[in-house]
Amino acid sequence: MPFQKGVSGNKSGRPRQTPEEKEERERFKTLLKSATVTALENIIQIANDRYSRDRFKANAYLIDKAYGNNAVFLSEDMEDIEPVVIRVVPYQKETENNEDENTDWEESPDEEDWEE
Repeated sequence: MPFQKGVSGNKSGRPRQTPEEKEERERFKTLLKSATVTALENIIQIANDRYSRDRFKANAYLIDKAYGNNAVFLSEDMEDIEPVVIRVVPYQKETENNEDENTDWEESPDEEDWEE
């Protein structure tokens, strides 16, 4: 059935709120907004408590709310630092003639590709 302008797909729709329900909803919003400062102060207190188990979560929450959850913090001094490249190599058991076999730690020619 194609969409028809001006015709609701949900004929019964959401039931209308009574004046008491509207008043209760407004009181709830007001109470919620008045508690936000206290809640923020509590989160900051948890973030500053070095012995709290939730310290990391509290700090992550504050940073997410202040800067967004995909914020990347780069200092001006960090622009000159080269990126760290970590190579993962398989574990080998040591053998008696391991000197010839253990070449994992030597630089390979393709590592030069990482340098700019």
